[in-house]
Amino acid sequence: MLYCVCKYWHYDENLLTSSVIIVFHNEGWSTLMRTVHSVIKRTPRKYLAEIVMIDDFSNKVHLKERLEEYIKQWNGLVKLFRNEKREGLIQARSIGARKATLGQVLIYLDAHCEVEVNWYAPLVAPISKDRTVCTVPLIDAINGKIFTIEPQAGGDEDGFARGAWDWSMLWKRIPLNSREKQKRLTRTEPYRSPAMAGGLFAIEREFFFELGLYDPGLQIWGGENFEISYKIWQCGGQLLFVPCSRVGHIYRLQGWQGNPPPAHVGSSPTLKNYVRVVEVWWDEYKDYFYASRPETLTLAYGDISSLKKFREEHRCKSFKWFMEEIAYDIPLHYPLPPKNVEWGEIRGFETSYCIDSMGHTNGGNVEIGPCHRMGGNQVKENDLAAVLYFLQFALQAFYFSSLPLI
Repeated sequence: MLYCVCKYWHYDENLLTSSVIIVFHNEGWSTLMRTVHSVIKRTPRKYLAEIVMIDDFSNKVHLKERLEEYIKQWNGLVKLFRNEKREGLIQARSIGARKATLGQVLIYLDAHCEVEVNWYAPLVAPISKDRTVCTVPLIDAINGKIFTIEPQAGGDEDGFARGAWDWSMLWKRIPLNSREKQKRLTRTEPYRSPAMAGGLFAIEREFFFELGLYDPGLQIWGGENFEISYKIWQCGGQLLFVPCSRVGHIYRLQGWQGNPPPAHVGSSPTLKNYVRVVEVWWDEYKDYFYASRPETLTLAYGDISSLKKFREEHRCKSFKWFMEEIAYDIPLHYPLPPKNVEWGEIRGFETSYCIDSMGHTNGGNVEIGPCHRMGGNQVKENDLAAVLYFLQFALQAFYFSSLPLI
């Protein structure tokens, strides 16, 4: 899968050593072992300090005694730690950082990967030169049926993409633009990216601890990739994608269904994570998130005072700087949404009935239904241009149902 020119790169023979961290919860045996075996087989032994496996409270039989016995063949190179309760992917990764004490660099891999030939040197070389650089391999797709490895679709003519998001915080990939290409001498040089997907990356251990690891208030999964990306860029680091380091990743055939969060977490952990991230890092841009997800305005997201204090003490840059200097191309692909003038239910006077879109999009009919106070189809988010457009349907619906409008 390597580009032909990658084999002509030369790297320092004194690269930093690494601890590879693999977090898993009820992972399949073959995919988990494929990850471990590929790391051992394709990483120069002098650089591989340890593989740290974090079992996030799995209950599958094959991940118990069988796993403990199997890893003994590597004589302590592979270490297994088990969480006493379900921590979730995010906090399990922070636990992994604390358990991984031997390597100078922490390399995170999802539990269903295969590192490819010569993956290590290109990934770690930029960090060996600058400890504040975080690197991400180019991620190829492993076919879930026949397990062949193919490049991901999308990107530019070389398949190169930058990590991005839309304003509801969904992960996106956008083609590498000409401004970034002009910074390179060759097309396989590492290039800047505003964000990473979050499952596979390398970071200097002490620098990661200086950044505070992951926000301890983020729960289970979701948003942590953006949090660490913003923290790196705004607090003095760089995030680079490395074309000559390739890692295959298995994507689920039916899409990610997720494991149900444990009872102690509560509902909507991912949305709460998003809110914590935008409240800490987005500054005035957080209004665009709330315009896209008005239902999150009422979510309780916990105390973030220590995170804001960290940002102040470390003199981290503004999100405006980040958008203008690093993520300048995202609004070209995902334009800033208009800020809402009002949002909420349109409820009949002294009634329990509300306007409901019934899932219809702009231009569709609206209907009246019992107010459920859950947002969704009954939440109306209006900017100045849209409010009159929507109300013509709302007024008509209330008129024909003989319900007075406030």
